[in-house]
Amino acid sequence: MPKVLQVDEEIYAHEYLWRSSTALIRVLASGADDAHHFALPAMLSTFLAYEAFVNYAGFVCRPDLWEDEKKNFKGKGLGYKLKTVADALPSLAFAKSDAKYQRIVELERFRDLVAHGKVHRTEYQVAPKPDGTHIRWKHEWDHFLETERIVQARKDIQSLCQLLVESMRKHFDHPHLFANAFDGPLASASGEGVG
Repeated sequence: MPKVLQVDEEIYAHEYLWRSSTALIRVLASGADDAHHFALPAMLSTFLAYEAFVNYAGFVCRPDLWEDEKKNFKGKGLGYKLKTVADALPSLAFAKSDAKYQRIVELERFRDLVAHGKVHRTEYQVAPKPDGTHIRWKHEWDHFLETERIVQARKDIQSLCQLLVESMRKHFDHPHLFANAFDGPLASASGEGVG
């Protein structure tokens, strides 16, 4: 047996994030008293899985640009990254006007609201009620946190990412492309003895 192995390993962040989202959705759907607290991390990890998938697709399709991703995409946004991936896939049938894609784009606003964690302040007048139900406790992100919306976001994201996988398979032979979007292993590795 060799004393040293040279290992080539890849860890797929999108797979981890998707599985986290799946677990959080299960808790959300459980109906437990505190289940509503899992809506925000479920939606956030769903969107982060999408963002990580776009980075994975760029890593496969345009490794030259993703090698220094921060420099090449600083300030350009996720839409620009997706366009860069799409440009590398001539067989990709994808329209930015598609309703699924537009719903995904909306999620970027949710991500920013959560990631930047600013205080959401409102002022309003209301007639007081003895039980306190006159207080709204509404946040700008609330409409993103409905269970049906989270489930729809997952369907939209998985559909778009599967479209990318199918197109990437036609042009690239990366080992993770054997699996459908978000259905692959968490990581892969290969190695050989060097000493």
